[in-house]
Amino acid sequence: MTLIELENVWKRYGREWVLRDISLSVDAGEVVALLGPNGVGKTTLLRVAATLTRPQKGTVRLFGKPARRIDAERGELLYLANPPAFYRHLSGEENLQSSLQLMGKPVLDGEIEAAMRAVGLAPGKPVSAYSSGMKKRLTMARIRLLKPKVLLLDEPETALDAEGREMLLALIDEVKRGGAVLLATHDREFARAVADREVVMRP
Repeated sequence: MTLIELENVWKRYGREWVLRDISLSVDAGEVVALLGPNGVGKTTLLRVAATLTRPQKGTVRLFGKPARRIDAERGELLYLANPPAFYRHLSGEENLQSSLQLMGKPVLDGEIEAAMRAVGLAPGKPVSAYSSGMKKRLTMARIRLLKPKVLLLDEPETALDAEGREMLLALIDEVKRGGAVLLATHDREFARAVADREVVMRP
């Protein structure tokens, strides 16, 4: 089944066309990596797929149906931006609890702490004290908890050490078993390691 489908998509900001006649599909059980230089439209394509911005032309389908703004409570689609967005004054576990509540998912005893331990994070520290790599690990804990069917990632590997990258590869592989992953990256080595297919975007 095709979970993400963009057909003849055009998107502009002001007078500048960022996406021109883009067609792309991602099937269940597949990871697709978007490659290309800065400014080529990778992030915009992800945001269009996430229904966070509407294209001027073209069709977006998710889960085989015409896409509209995804109700966050369904919890089927997760878009994670770069850099990750968190409430800086809250702790890591409080941020994760907020994510679960936003998606309408129950918070089980010990579940959040277990997800943090799995990515090597200790509870109690505010996100304002996190390094860039720790924030990326917190995004992985978020994925573990939310278990999306469609996962959209923007530069997920940046700021991660070798151990963090291995965790990320394992997590993406876990998600694709029951869903689809579309990610943007500059790192060809990472793309080769994680993706079933690469799409090179050009200016």
